[in-house]
Parts: sequence; structure tokens; C-alpha cells
Amino acid sequence: MSTIKDVALKAGVSISTASYALNDVPNVHPKTKERILKAAQDLNYSPHFSARHLKTKKTGNIGVFIYGFSGPVFSDILEGIRQTLQSFKYNIVVSSGKASESFIREKQVDGAIIFDANLRTDLIRPIADKGMPMIFLDREDTGTNMYQHTIDNEGLVYRLMSEIIDSKKYQTYGFLSGPDDSYNAIKRYAGFVKALNDHGINDHQFYQGDFTIEGGHQVGQTFIAQKIKPDFVYCANDESAIGFSQALKAEGYRLPEDIAIAGFDNFFMTNYMNPSITTIGIDHIKWGQQVATAMIDILRGFPHDLKETPVGKIYWRASC
Repeated sequence: MSTIKDVALKAGVSISTASYALNDVPNVHPKTKERILKAAQDLNYSPHFSARHLKTKKTGNIGVFIYGFSGPVFSDILEGIRQTLQSFKYNIVVSSGKASESFIREKQVDGAIIFDANLRTDLIRPIADKGMPMIFLDREDTGTNMYQHTIDNEGLVYRLMSEIIDSKKYQTYGFLSGPDDSYNAIKRYAGFVKALNDHGINDHQFYQGDFTIEGGHQVGQTFIAQKIKPDFVYCANDESAIGFSQALKAEGYRLPEDIAIAGFDNFFMTNYMNPSITTIGIDHIKWGQQVATAMIDILRGFPHDLKETPVGKIYWRASC
């Protein structure tokens, strides 16, 4: 098995210079680095991960910790993060649940992008205090090396609802929520309520969902059995809206003539439903790219930009 000494000898450089080049330290002349990398390739040399980790105290890994793998939002965010990390030669490590705690606690990653409210602050804050940067996408946490980059859920829903109310198409309103501990669901509900209150509307129906198509369908079946049915129901995400609308249509309800709906996420299916569903869209791939770029800048000691929230847009369609 070839060693770094063999690589240095073949390239005609010192062992330390070979080490700098192989670990992407930026003080090696490009032509020298190219010669060293060519020598390593010719010798089929691969640096031992543990030894490199001990020497540089860097893993080259960025952890992305999410609470689940279903749904279109996570896949798009992960793709944006992956594209950016790979372009900068960082590895992406994706995990959820208890395994996420282990990756952070054992410092198997250089930075953590967290979209999992179940990762308790009291467990991960001490790691951030010791130098690991963390970017949160689903909560507002503060502290040393702790950053946030969240959607303006409240403001975007407030804007949509204000335009809906000003249209004077509907008299009564309902809200189909996500999980009661979801940051996004809580903020979207706050925007919904604020819009109603600011327009002098004090009553509305509330339905508890779980952000899935199946959960939305179940709420729709419960909704059908109720005597009081609002004219308009805002669904806190598109999957809920799809399931909800399918349950209503199966019972002969016409959308939007009998009941109007809207959602959040701009899930691609919403444009192909009958009727197509009005929604609020975020470019989740671009969001992932922005977050990953900020993480790389933080790790390299460069200025980073996490002040601007991801841009949201209302897509007006036939459901309302």
C-alpha cells in the first residue's frame, strides 16, 4: 500500500508539501499541487480518513439533519445543499433521529444544517459553543455559532389571506394545520389569524392535520360530516390541501364553487390537480444552495449572508 512518503518522493516534494496539497491547504502552488495529485493517482494513494481527521481536526463533512425523508420539500432542499457542497468538495451527511445527535456529539461533521425541531437545543448548544457552526431552518435559536435562515411563513400567509379577504369572495374561513409542534405550522397559523383580525374577522374553524396527503384526506372526511363548513379553508401545506380536496371531491363537492382552498410549498402536483391549487411557493433548491454557501463561508471564515429570508411568491390558480 502506498504512503504519503511515496507520493512525496514521486512528486519530488517534501512530505509536508504533499500533505498540504492532499488536504487542499491553499498555500501550495497550483502546478506543484497538480503534480502531487497526479502522483497520488498514479500510486492509487488514498489518505486514511482517521489520520487526516486527527491532523486537521476537520472531517470534510457537513451534516444535514431532518426529521423525516417524506415529502417534496426535503428532497429539493437536500438537492440544493448537495449541489453546492459537492462543488466545494465537501461531503453531505444526511440523518434523522438519534443518529443525528451522535453525528453532532461525536463531531463527525464540521457543521450542521438542522431542519429537525426534535434535536434539542440543550444537547447541541454545548457543541456549538465549542466551535461547530449550526444553521437552523425550522426554529429561531440564538447563541454562539448558531444561525437561522427561515421562511417568512407568517408574512407570506398574511399577504395571501389579506388578498383573499379583500376580494370579498368568501364570508367564513377555516385553517387546516400541520403538527401542533411544527414551527412552520405555528407561524403560518399566526399569519392567517393576524390577517383575519386585521380585517375585523374574529371567528374561524380550526382543523388539526399532519402535513401529509393522508392526513389532509382524513380531515376532509371529518369536515364533510360537520354542519358548519367555511367558504374558504387555508391548508398549511400543499400535501394537506391535495388530500383535503380529494376527500371533498369524492363526496361531490365542487371547488371553488362550494369550498375554496389554498396551500403552501408550490408542490408540483398542485398545478396538475383539478382544479389547480393556489399556493405560496419557495424555490427550495435555491434555498438549499443559499444555506450551504453560507455554511461554507462560515467554515472558511468569510462573510456570510443569512439576513435575507428565502423569497416567496403567491401562485394564483383555480382553487380560489
